[in-house]
Amino acid sequence: MHDEFDKIAWLKARFELAEPAEGLVVGIGDDAAVFDFGSPPTVVTVDTQVEGVHFRRSMLSPQSLGARAMIAAVSDVIAMAATPLGSVVALTLPGDYPDAEFRSLIDGLADAARLTGAQVIGGNLSRGSALSVTITAFGRAVTEPVTRRGARPGDTVYVTGSLGAAALGFRILDAGRSELPNAGRFVDRWRMPPVHVGLTAKLAGIATAAIDISDGLLQDAGHLCRASGVGATLRAEALPTPPGFVETCAELDVDPLELRLTGGEDYEILFTAPRSEAARSIATEIGVVTEGSAVRVLDGDGAELSIETTGFRHFS
Repeated sequence: MHDEFDKIAWLKARFELAEPAEGLVVGIGDDAAVFDFGSPPTVVTVDTQVEGVHFRRSMLSPQSLGARAMIAAVSDVIAMAATPLGSVVALTLPGDYPDAEFRSLIDGLADAARLTGAQVIGGNLSRGSALSVTITAFGRAVTEPVTRRGARPGDTVYVTGSLGAAALGFRILDAGRSELPNAGRFVDRWRMPPVHVGLTAKLAGIATAAIDISDGLLQDAGHLCRASGVGATLRAEALPTPPGFVETCAELDVDPLELRLTGGEDYEILFTAPRSEAARSIATEIGVVTEGSAVRVLDGDGAELSIETTGFRHFS
C-alpha cells in the first residue's frame, strides 16, 4: 500500500463498525466527518503540516506556518458548507526550536483562528525530530453538510478563485527565483491560502457536492467523482488563471496548464451545482458532471488532453 489513497481505503474498512457510532452521519472518506448532535450537524476534520513534507522552514516564517496550517484545516470545514467554531492544536517541536520562533508560530495560529472563527480551545505540545502542526477543526453545518457524494450528471462544475498560484509560488521558492516579476505575489499565495468563510451559506444553498483543492484540481475532482459515482469533463480554456501566471511559468519553464490542473495547495473550493447565476456569482464554471467515472480535460478544440500526473501524493 504505497499509495496514500489505498491506505485511506484500507483504514476506512478497518475502522468501520457493524453499527456506526451514535450520531455519525459521514465518516472516513470526505473532507470532514459529520456528527448529528442535534440540528444542525457538527463537522470535524484534522489536518497535519509536517516539516520536510509540506514545508521547509527556509521557505516561510513561523508566523506564516501557523496561519497556513490553521487556514488549511478550516478549509475542509468550509468545503462541507459549515461555519468554523473552534479548533485544537497539537504541536511537535524540535528540542532546539527557538522561543522566538515558537511565539511567532503561535501568533500565526492565533491570528488565523480569529480570522476564520476557529478559536483554539485546547491541544497538546510535544518534542520530536521534525516540526509539525496538527489541527483538529470543528464547525456547524449551515443546514445540511455538503459532502463529496451528491454530484449528479448534468450538474455544472465550479471552482472559486484561481488555480495554480500557490504551486507556482512554491516553484519560485524552490528554484530561488524571487527576482522574477510577480514572484512576491505568488509566493505570498503559497504562504497564505485564501479564507472562504463567507461562502458557507451560499454553498449550502446551491452545491450538490464539494471538496477543497489541496492535492490538485484533477486529483480532487477525481475524489469527488468517485464518491458521487459520476465522471466529469473539464474545459482547459475555462480554468481561472491569475494575472502574470503564464508569463512567470514561462520564466521557470513550467507548463501553466499542468500546474493549474495538478499543482495543489490552492485551497479553493471545487463544487458541483445546477447551473445558476447564484453559483456564477461566487465561482467560475469549468465543466460538467457526466455519466461514467472518467475525469477528462478538453482543449479549446474539444480534443481530450493527456495529463500524466493528477496531483500531490504523500507516499509516491
